[in-house]
Order: sequence, then structure tokens, then C-alpha cells
Amino acid sequence: MEITTQFGFVVLAFISFFSSLSYSLPLSTNGRWIVDSATGRRVKLVCVNWPSHTQSMLIEGLDRRPLKDLANEVVRLRFNCVRLTYATHMFTRYANRTVEENFDLLDLRAAKVGLAFHNPFVLNMTIFEAYEAVVDVLGTSGLMVIADNHISQPRWCCSLEDGNGRTRGYSV
Repeated sequence: MEITTQFGFVVLAFISFFSSLSYSLPLSTNGRWIVDSATGRRVKLVCVNWPSHTQSMLIEGLDRRPLKDLANEVVRLRFNCVRLTYATHMFTRYANRTVEENFDLLDLRAAKVGLAFHNPFVLNMTIFEAYEAVVDVLGTSGLMVIADNHISQPRWCCSLEDGNGRTRGYSV
């Protein structure tokens, strides 16, 4: 019971935080359509997937280019939203770990050098703070964000052994 209550608080905190960071329209549904709540006009989500549910738990590519440049590229390519994945362990196991500590533990030296060059502000942030910063930049760039609790343990999914819905009896 205690674990369920703790998880409930984590989920509520997550929802309330990200709803306050959202710069997108208030969305709702009308029948089968997603609509702008203020105008009732249909909203077509044209999303790109951006993983951050892997072991580094940091949005991929931040070691290669500045975050603002990446966000602008998504807009330039005519996407209006980003499906931003995350692992549950970002909250439950690694809430106090900084990006730098995580990269050191994973021996990601070259990626850490790239981060220091392109996005140095994330190194001393916790993993969750870095995720928040990315959501904030995407929002200020005019992009809607779908926060996707993609997996529990940070790693690439989905195999027959990771417990994420594919098993020998129910494989796709």
C-alpha cells in the first residue's frame, strides 16, 4: 500500500509540473478528434519521437548539438510536437543523480565532453531537471510535448525478456 501511495504522489507531481510547463494549447477531445479547447478547432499532432528512456536517461543528441538548435530543427521539419520518452526509474531510483554522475557511472566520456561543449548547463542538473529543461525549451519553441512513460528500467526496449508486453506467448 505504501509503495502505491508513493507512486501516486510521484505521478501527481509529474502531471502538475509538466502541465505548468506546457506552452501548448489546452487540448481536449470532441468525439474522435483532438481539439483546441478555446476554439474547438481540430489539432493535428505531427510528432517526432525523441528517446530519453535509455541508460543515460538524457535526451539523445545533446552531446552533438545545442538543445535550442535541435528544437528549431524539429520546427523547421514541420513537426508540432515531440513524444519525449522517459523511464520510471528517473523518479524512483535516480531522482538525486546528476547527469554528470550518470555519464561517469556509464563511462560515457566522449558524450560527456560533447555535453560540456554543446549543452553545459545540463551536466550539474539532476536527470529529472534536465528532462524539465528540455520540455521547457521545446515549449518555448512552440512544440507540444507528449511525455511518454515508456519503460520502468532505463534501457532500450522491447525484447522477449524485458517484461514490456512481449513474451513468447504474446510476441508481435
